[in-house]
Amino acid sequence: MLKIVFITLAICLVVVLSAPVEQVDVQPPVAILESTHEKHEDGSYNFSYLGEDGTHRHEEAVVRNQGTDNEYLEISGSYSYFDANGKEVVVNYKADDHGFVPEGGAILPQISLAAKQVSEQVSQPDLDYEKPPKV
Repeated sequence: MLKIVFITLAICLVVVLSAPVEQVDVQPPVAILESTHEKHEDGSYNFSYLGEDGTHRHEEAVVRNQGTDNEYLEISGSYSYFDANGKEVVVNYKADDHGFVPEGGAILPQISLAAKQVSEQVSQPDLDYEKPPKV
């Protein structure tokens, strides 16, 4: 019985090792041409970068209701890249205590609309949730 197990394992090993190796087209990393970042003591921040391939991203966050139990970051930003056809794709987004809303680019309009409608609904805070202590 043990011989059969070893022979089966040996055959599996031969099959695996004889399989063709798929060549992967490895692209060099994209150089960053410009980059900025700021982080403030209150938790707000902003950053941006521009890649040599034309991609870019910009984001900023503002602290809302600072010092209260309902403190949150209001984030807005955008990013862009070039698709396989060379067309620039731009996505704008915002996020706050009501959710994340992306718009533009390859984001379906129905998704943007649904996200916006949900984020505009006023909800009561979850009273059972305790925020982790600030470090």
